[in-house]
Amino acid sequence: MPAGPFQTDVLIIVSSDPRYDARSTKYLRSLLSTGFKAKLVGVASDGSAERTDDLVRVPISHKGGKAFFVQFYQKVIPEAIRTSAKIVIAGDLFSLPPAIINKHRHSHKGRTVRLIYDSKELYDALPSLKVKRTSFLFWNIVEKSSLRYVDSVFTVNQSIADILEARWHLPTTVLRNVPDQLAQRHAASKTFNKIFLTFSGGLQGGRGLHDLLKLISILPPIYEIRFVGDGTMREDLMHQAYELHIQDRVHFVGRVRNENVVEELSKAHIGIYLMENTGLCHYLSLPNKLFQFISSGLPVIVPKFPEMERIVKEFGIGAAVDPSDLNEVAKTVLEITGSTETYEQISLNCEKASEVLNWQVEEKKFLAAITGLV
Repeated sequence: MPAGPFQTDVLIIVSSDPRYDARSTKYLRSLLSTGFKAKLVGVASDGSAERTDDLVRVPISHKGGKAFFVQFYQKVIPEAIRTSAKIVIAGDLFSLPPAIINKHRHSHKGRTVRLIYDSKELYDALPSLKVKRTSFLFWNIVEKSSLRYVDSVFTVNQSIADILEARWHLPTTVLRNVPDQLAQRHAASKTFNKIFLTFSGGLQGGRGLHDLLKLISILPPIYEIRFVGDGTMREDLMHQAYELHIQDRVHFVGRVRNENVVEELSKAHIGIYLMENTGLCHYLSLPNKLFQFISSGLPVIVPKFPEMERIVKEFGIGAAVDPSDLNEVAKTVLEITGSTETYEQISLNCEKASEVLNWQVEEKKFLAAITGLV
């Protein structure tokens, strides 16, 4: 293959649907708005297809398991082969193989493709992978064998960055999963005849979802909960709600596209996330939903895990609790919502925090890392 000019500056590959993957779409938008040529390749989770100059969504009929990955690689690898780029970003562990194929295919005759691995989690500590030992060992081998092709790493917080730098000896940039939007002033317009807690994200194990329903059952009847997201646990949660006789206080909103999440969350009063401590991956997490709550102007309640607790304390935006003590959690909910003055002050703190915790600030580090490789 002759060494012609690169077709694009940056190719981003993810194993998720870009419509619901805020991180990858922010990368794409930032690159395009600053004059880079860029393309994002991901999946179409609804089986549809989309192809423009800068976005490709390949149809995938399977939701998970081996069948998903067979389809994913069958359709994404050809996209990786046909698109030459100066930089390729593997947006997660599962995107490393096509990113490496791209680098191998298009690095020749004096030019080198740079590969960035966006390690958003400690994948070797990810509970969903550790459930099945064979899958865990396989993906662990994939990650370790891929590192010799990686030029630099992105990750989501300093705790994980410290671990990865010590382990891999690769330059690592922290890019927190912050949203675009600055917080809006919603507190003054809220009524408290009904008080809504909200969860945002996939309805899956390890996220304390059953405990959230137990929490609602011990709170006064004016407290209800909204689940913004979808997943395999939805039916179980609906069944539990009936068992607890709180079905009228539990609302399933479903999946919401990136650009509408903050607006949807702002309809609630408190953002709550009772992630379980299932290992280092969860314990050191700093999920995007925390920042979405902040941008929605919502006081937050999160576990006493170091990265989340640090943000909550630094900006005074809520409380960090022991998620296993639901009586303590309930008391915290009542304290935050029991005083209009307290509630509005925390909401105001969220507005101030969002002036720092937003993509316009984080984007500068992203573009600096890209420019350094180009």
